[in-house]
Amino acid sequence: MKMVDILKQAENLANDEEKLSFLAKFIGDNYDELETRDFIQLLTPLVDITKRMYEHEQNQDTLSDYSTALTKLAEYYIKDEQTWKATPLLEKAEELLRECADSEENAPWKFNTYSQIAECYTTNQRRPMAKKAYQQALLYATSEEDKEDCEYSLNRLENPTLRYDPIEDSEIYLSVIDEVEYRLHEELKGEPRHMGFCFRYWSAKRDLLAEYGIEWRSPGVMNPRVIFD
Repeated sequence: MKMVDILKQAENLANDEEKLSFLAKFIGDNYDELETRDFIQLLTPLVDITKRMYEHEQNQDTLSDYSTALTKLAEYYIKDEQTWKATPLLEKAEELLRECADSEENAPWKFNTYSQIAECYTTNQRRPMAKKAYQQALLYATSEEDKEDCEYSLNRLENPTLRYDPIEDSEIYLSVIDEVEYRLHEELKGEPRHMGFCFRYWSAKRDLLAEYGIEWRSPGVMNPRVIFD
């Protein structure tokens, strides 16, 4: 069945609870067959649905559903190289977490959500945001295993395998990188992602960042003994 038909079926259901249940079940039943773009199409209305449900009745269940939809949509935007769309979703999820009272009951959920946010930021190379999210997750770790997982992830951020330009952790870089990545996406969207594309990407990124007064060194420059393709 085409994705547009699934979305129409959901839209025609009587209320948001039925729509949420229908879309969540479809994703669960077809998880292994869905492509990244399919997830984006399905998660986009889920964000709207869970937002309405949360605004109508603010409780642990609606808050959890809304924050999960936000972080999952951010995750798939990153996978689809629409990285600039992920930041506002993750920021909204963090806002929801701050609004939720600290309690023993909420701790596991807060730990999991902060960890998911941190993973998205890490994948999206927003390291300062990732560190803060992992540090928040640590506050809600309820087991030694959870604590060790956070500490391991923080250590990897502090001691990465590959060197990167420290400018990437600066406020000026982080304030423009979403706009730069949108422009990169538009500039390079017609180019095939074959071997060597990373050098074309890095060159274009360097030139765009220079327009913002930022001198940026690519991973290739920072790691001259590493072979990239």
